[in-house]
Amino acid sequence: MTRLPLALAAVLLFDAGAAQAAPRAWVRDVSLNTGWRWGKPPTEDFVATLRGSVDERLAACAAGKDLRLDIRIERLNIRQPGDLRANTTNFLDAQVKVRLGRDKSVVDLTRLHVEAADDGVLAAVRDPEMVLSEALGDAICRELFPAGA
Repeated sequence: MTRLPLALAAVLLFDAGAAQAAPRAWVRDVSLNTGWRWGKPPTEDFVATLRGSVDERLAACAAGKDLRLDIRIERLNIRQPGDLRANTTNFLDAQVKVRLGRDKSVVDLTRLHVEAADDGVLAAVRDPEMVLSEALGDAICRELFPAGA
């Protein structure tokens, strides 16, 4: 009597493991080049925010592709807390390297520039780092995976 539920559990575990093994594109590494940062420094969880936002977009636009992305932030400009200028732009320049998952060979290397207008109340409404992370994810999908975007 107990063998049937155990067998069923084994089959379910096997199926769950197989579902996780499906190829997917994901961010393998994010690095910040601190020598090219202007404005407010990023928060400690900026890399996690960026990785999560880009991975979320890759799940839609690069589904089924076994790829690893290395993102190098070359320039990050976020409004300083005391900056009273009316209209500024937060921006991020990044180099994105796309590698095949199976052998790590580079299949694409591109630089992307994304920006988000900041009217001084952006930080009160939405985190500027999140806005730039989402914009970078959208740009990666648009430039590198246009068929899936």
